Amino acid sequence: MRHDGRALDQLRPFTLEPGFIGQAHGSVLVSAGRTRVICTASIESRTPKWLSDGGWVTAEYAMLPGATGERGRRDPGGRGKEIMRLIGRSLRQAVDLGKLKGEDGGFSIVCDCDVIEADGGTRTASITGAYVALRLAIDKLLAEGKLKEDPMHGPVAAVSVGIVPREGDGEPTPMLDLPYHEDSRAVVDFNVIMRDEGEALGLVEVQGTGESGTFSRGQLDRMLDLAEGGVRSLVQAQREAIARARS
Repeated sequence: MRHDGRALDQLRPFTLEPGFIGQAHGSVLVSAGRTRVICTASIESRTPKWLSDGGWVTAEYAMLPGATGERGRRDPGGRGKEIMRLIGRSLRQAVDLGKLKGEDGGFSIVCDCDVIEADGGTRTASITGAYVALRLAIDKLLAEGKLKEDPMHGPVAAVSVGIVPREGDGEPTPMLDLPYHEDSRAVVDFNVIMRDEGEALGLVEVQGTGESGTFSRGQLDRMLDLAEGGVRSLVQAQREAIARARS
């Protein structure tokens, strides 16, 4: 049993509210338990100078000062910059960048992820939400005839897993979708990003650390199984949110 009553393989209550920011090309409010992130996607008719062809997708990430119990700084710092790079890498796996261009050249899409409340899993929630914002922004380009074909691959989503002392007996146990209460006590902590490839999910990136102990190959396999089940549920939520936005 977990402190919030969830099963070991159960996600926190998860919602996606598309169109949360009316002026953005694509936007969504993502909620995973008490973690909430506003994700927006902004289209720019220019690309980095070093890019010779196609378009580009990148991300920025920040926590509002009041997102945690103690006021934070607006400067993202080293941790925030590392998370930005992770989100950007993950989202680029969702797009054929060579097709992200029109008659006058490539487009850049910047996905901003602003954490308004943090209770663990902010980077994974950001990836899952930013994909929806990105999809909606590209829908806009397609509707306006600025892209010749849809450049999107399957959805990309992310979730945390870890080995955490179980409530009651303290036995270290693999668990899905860690809030801060569990993340702060985790023996092993993982973030898993996957892409929906139709009949299967493909791994995009796995970040894992033994925080206060090691983990076995069997435990690793169990955590990846938990992550895959969680990502399948998140991908379904993404598809439903996109369908609502399109209707």
